[in-house]
Amino acid sequence: MRLSGILYLVGFFVLFLGERIFGDDSAPRMALSGLGLLLAAGGVAVAAKGLGAASDDQKPAHKNALIYGVLGLSSLVFYGLGLDSVVAGLGLGDEATVRFGVVVGAAWKILFLAGSVPFLLVDRSLAASPIRVMPSRVSEAGAAGLSVALALCMLVPLNWLASDTNERWDFGYFKTAAPGTSTQEIVAGLEEPVKAWLFFPSTSDVRPEIRGYFDQLPTGMLEVSFVDHAVEHELAEGLKVRDNGYIVFTRGEGDEQQVEKLKIGVDFDSAKRKLKKLDEEVRESLIRIARDKRVVYLTVGHGEAFWGAGEDPLRKNSNLRRLLQNMNFKVKELGLINGLASEVPEDADLVIISGPQGPMDPAELAALDAYRRQGGALWVMVDPGTPGLSALLGPLGIGIEEGGPLLSDKSFVPLTRQIADRANLVTNKYSTHESVTTLSRNSRTLFFLTTSPVALKELGAPGPEAKRTVVMRSTADAWIDTDADYTHDEGVETRQSWPLAIAASGASDDGKGEYRVLVIGDTAWASNVWLRNDIAGSGWEAANAQAVLDAISWLAEDEAMAGTIENEEDIKIEHTKKGQGWVFWGSSVIIPMAIFGLGLVRLRLRRRGGSA
Repeated sequence: MRLSGILYLVGFFVLFLGERIFGDDSAPRMALSGLGLLLAAGGVAVAAKGLGAASDDQKPAHKNALIYGVLGLSSLVFYGLGLDSVVAGLGLGDEATVRFGVVVGAAWKILFLAGSVPFLLVDRSLAASPIRVMPSRVSEAGAAGLSVALALCMLVPLNWLASDTNERWDFGYFKTAAPGTSTQEIVAGLEEPVKAWLFFPSTSDVRPEIRGYFDQLPTGMLEVSFVDHAVEHELAEGLKVRDNGYIVFTRGEGDEQQVEKLKIGVDFDSAKRKLKKLDEEVRESLIRIARDKRVVYLTVGHGEAFWGAGEDPLRKNSNLRRLLQNMNFKVKELGLINGLASEVPEDADLVIISGPQGPMDPAELAALDAYRRQGGALWVMVDPGTPGLSALLGPLGIGIEEGGPLLSDKSFVPLTRQIADRANLVTNKYSTHESVTTLSRNSRTLFFLTTSPVALKELGAPGPEAKRTVVMRSTADAWIDTDADYTHDEGVETRQSWPLAIAASGASDDGKGEYRVLVIGDTAWASNVWLRNDIAGSGWEAANAQAVLDAISWLAEDEAMAGTIENEEDIKIEHTKKGQGWVFWGSSVIIPMAIFGLGLVRLRLRRRGGSA
């Protein structure tokens, strides 16, 4: 770069420091700004001197440099007109002052870019060949710089429009979760009035997102009110809300009032994550406040899958416990020491038997069967080789196929890329039964995942007052692996669609109620490995969690528990190691080297053409 370009660039930089750092009428500002102005003007003066000393054939090139330099320097005139002292001295009205400020503010930025960018590029071009100036090359440099400058100038009016209209343009993907069908059913089924206090001031960017969500909920028993913590201080103190950014649900009055709080935040950027999961959290809060707490018992003492199980992750189900608690269930243990040998506690709304590995005492089985006949709800999960449940399942006409677990070499999840992955079966073969209602409606996106499931079977016809339905089947390519070799033996092991889950219901012994039983031929599906908190979305992660909601909805006779839950949170993408090496080396080495090689070849060909 020549001296003219250096002086011009340094001058504007010093001027920027003076105006940006020292914005008042202080001596440092005057000194820096004055020095910057002199340096920038000196750069243009050097360019003018170069024009005077140039030969006739070089004058057009130097003339371009001078024109662009003067154009860039003229931007300071408009900048000066926009200074507060100058505008005040013009004596314009309020509206005229605003318009004048917008015009001169845009003009100096546009002139600066349109003059400075091409000036610096032309100056660099002249510095590259100071003796033999090529006018065409200088002209191309100026045109390229002007094009870039004009493109940048488009940001000036766009920035002004955004500032004037107070609009936020976010080019990244974002969407607040809308109310799912489950939340809408819960709100529509409210039996007592519930108030939603939304502590979001009118100035908060989060308020429109919250309003858009609650406007889609059914009206009736839910009363929605927007309040400001600073204005409604007494209300906030009574609800123990410390600041804005909270959603508070209340039911009842006085000492019996129930309160559920949900923290969202008033800053849009920090509230994004909460807004994407808004439906899930609102649903859980509504369940806790709108329904009395119920009790679910998990049998223990027979090697059942448990939230405190040992090292096998496929036998640990703390996530299942968490989901049940989110549905307002109190989770308790039930075994011999808890009185299971005599009877199931009266407060039991549901009993879960999760894959016992040892036999249950006949007295325990009798107590569970008596509970079922009295109108109770049982959820039974079995594994290959689960012993001694025939006394409980036999009266329902449900049995377990012998021979081993189900495998598939087509409908499975290849997590480890080993042959054992064939035990990770997926299926979307659901019936229209209420225990899988949401899975059935979304069978194209929700795929239930199991590990080494056992096939169930129907034994004879159910009783006259009973009803039995196969609610889930495997895909037609599954077989029972009788020899544990993970390979299908043609003619020995039959491929077919096997029952994976069976629901049974019937009248209680007193005729006043109905028992409900759901049997699933796998325990691992509800373990922490396959059952996560990703209720909304698609794939097996959502399907397994949705299976819990559907099952509880039917077993507890609470239809609002089922239905979809909206969640806009980004889905985590999991990769396997296989193929990752090629991706790494391809993106890091191979492709860059190929582009570099093509560039060298093209440069060599151009040099050969020039020498010829």
